[in-house]
Amino acid sequence: MVALDLDGTLLQSNHQLAETQAAYLRSLSKSGFRICIATGRAAPSVYNIVKKLALPDPIPVICSNGARGFFLSYNDNTTTTTTTTTTTSSHPKQQTELFYTPLSREAVVQTIQLATKLGYFVQYYIDDGIYANPLTESHRQMINEYEILTDSCVEIVDDDFDRFLQHDDDDTKLLPSKLLVRCEKDEFATCHPSFVKLLYPTTSTTDGDGNDNSCADNTNATTTTTDRNRKLAHIVAAYNTDLDWFLEILHPEVNKGHGLRTMCQKLEISMSDVIAIGDGTNDIEFLQLSGLGIAMQNAHESLKQVASYTMEWTNDEHGVMKTLKSHQQKGSLCCDNH
Repeated sequence: MVALDLDGTLLQSNHQLAETQAAYLRSLSKSGFRICIATGRAAPSVYNIVKKLALPDPIPVICSNGARGFFLSYNDNTTTTTTTTTTTSSHPKQQTELFYTPLSREAVVQTIQLATKLGYFVQYYIDDGIYANPLTESHRQMINEYEILTDSCVEIVDDDFDRFLQHDDDDTKLLPSKLLVRCEKDEFATCHPSFVKLLYPTTSTTDGDGNDNSCADNTNATTTTTDRNRKLAHIVAAYNTDLDWFLEILHPEVNKGHGLRTMCQKLEISMSDVIAIGDGTNDIEFLQLSGLGIAMQNAHESLKQVASYTMEWTNDEHGVMKTLKSHQQKGSLCCDNH
């Protein structure tokens, strides 16, 4: 299996998928490889990319940084004829849910309460819905930019997500795959440590980029099992991105590596038979757990340090295609199914 991050990896800097790379991945799929998408994005912002890929088999998709996984495919235009009518269906989506690991109710409530108190706003991800509680006009502008960037729609709420949290039990159908705490750039220095203190009751290690390193899948973890179990969430901090500065709040054991491992279990594929390619700090476990973890040339330095190696091309230079082709030419990319 070839597992690919999207932004900064498979997609160009304009967040578009080049047809050259899509065509190459189709040929790779026909040769027997499973092509897997693994992204921090929510499901709705993946659909059009999968449609453009137009792979012959359903695509395994890991989204929300490993919290959710499903098979996804789109049929070409098909015509169905009955004795009385003829109907045409344009790219009907077929989706099979495989796994979902939401946050606990306690983590969700505490995150929302602290964000509101500090004047930040939250984006709440549940199923294919994205909900937000903007507090200022600046927040609304940030949401508009998010919708344009991710090709998705955000529903504004004014009840601090009470529709989902009005029940006392941890109904996973009402709990989010992730929360995004969004703030202005000059607020981030206060935002990040505030949520670390709230959601990490014990001392945990973080790297220089604000990523929690005490999650279950990180080989550099220094906390004990007891400490890990007391954590309410795994925080991924993102700086200087197209979405400005934000914190992503996930289940304490969720990351892209967790999602990849769960997906491989569903597909009965050994992790050692997976090539993973990424560029961001949230790809660390993703690359570490795969058989071959490759960092983009434009990858964050912390990812290059844990990758099997760093390719010589960037995402704007079709690095995914060129690197995989290079492995094919060397005879190191082959599929036992063919």
